[in-house]
Amino acid sequence: MGGRLPKPVGTFGQPSKPKKQKNGKWRATVRFYSTQGPQQLERMGDTADEARNRLAEAMRDHREQLGYARNTRNTKLIDLAAELIMEMEGDDAYTPGNVEDYRREIYVSTDKRASKKTIKIENSVGNLQIWQATAGELDRHLKRLVAMGLRRKAKQHKIILRAMMAIAVRHGVLDSNPIDGVAAFTRRKPPARGKVQDQDALPAFRAQVRAWAAGEAIPGTAPYTCGPPRDWAVVWVVDVITGSGMRPHEVFALLLEDIDLDVQDPYLDVTGTLVEVKGKWVRKPAPKSDNGWRRILLPDHTVEAIREAVKDQEACDRPNPMGLLFPARNGSVRNPNNFGRIWRAARGENFAWVTPRTFRKGAATAVDHAYGDPERAARQLGNTRAVAKTHYIDAPETVPDNRDVLERWARGSTGSKT
Repeated sequence: MGGRLPKPVGTFGQPSKPKKQKNGKWRATVRFYSTQGPQQLERMGDTADEARNRLAEAMRDHREQLGYARNTRNTKLIDLAAELIMEMEGDDAYTPGNVEDYRREIYVSTDKRASKKTIKIENSVGNLQIWQATAGELDRHLKRLVAMGLRRKAKQHKIILRAMMAIAVRHGVLDSNPIDGVAAFTRRKPPARGKVQDQDALPAFRAQVRAWAAGEAIPGTAPYTCGPPRDWAVVWVVDVITGSGMRPHEVFALLLEDIDLDVQDPYLDVTGTLVEVKGKWVRKPAPKSDNGWRRILLPDHTVEAIREAVKDQEACDRPNPMGLLFPARNGSVRNPNNFGRIWRAARGENFAWVTPRTFRKGAATAVDHAYGDPERAARQLGNTRAVAKTHYIDAPETVPDNRDVLERWARGSTGSKT
């Protein structure tokens, strides 16, 4: 005959009746059946009811977790975030850049130059305990960010908080993810003009950037009078982006060995990108996506810009151990954040709306308008057709040919066409 059936793993037995101890305290116990075998939980109290209630609370909060810190309803969200980072670092599906993106939005920067008022998960909802992080509380946090004009940050926080609270659900602390109850972000419609108006701005923008680099005054920026000379690399970067449609981080990861200007059709190969790992920018030897690995044939203005950049390197003889096209002054990879400050100075007031991504969109739109082929534009950018059409290509909708009907209506002849 079979013996007694084993208790299901993760369940409790029947709590014992509280027993009075020699010191006058009351003790209540219960057996928890874990994967490691039975474990006994006990709680003490001044009275039998107090011991029984404390044991009930311990049973409610107790969760078996192997290999990780124990999470209970009283665990703070910042501790849950640390566990999320640990999980991501141990999962090959996440790159160091992915992990760094999450870490950067979770923790307050320790950089002395960083503002302590910048909103992160750590200094906003990080001290909430899991049981306090209700759908309503998290919804109010996200809506505060949106009201402050930090819509992108709100979306980032929602993604991270969903992953954090999913850990609490998996470990049995919560029955459902509170982020599921948060209101969805309303979709903002882009202005009807789309990106077409950006196309005509390029020649004037290129001229202004060259004027700025030469030390001349531009709207919003005074002329160069003293200090280190202005960085002419911004001129070359503009011409590389507009002639290739590359992402800025791909431009700063360009290697000299991946460029050939002496063949009949000059080209460059996109073989990497920059990612930030623990506050330091490094070159990742692979593009952002599978579609990002591509060979781009270069127009004349981009070829001229690259030749000038290479010639400047040779003349200055600066260190460049990695063989980058646009290295930093010390020979390391160029910090995109530092370059952003140069870009904003060079664009001045007249082109305050221009970002490097503006002309990446412009490149896709120019190709699509010329050939009527979204697939061709997508390949230029290193995107899929769907992403290119949604985020980069701007083409007005072509309506059916109704000219005959409208002509007859205007002339007072509404009969059917014969």
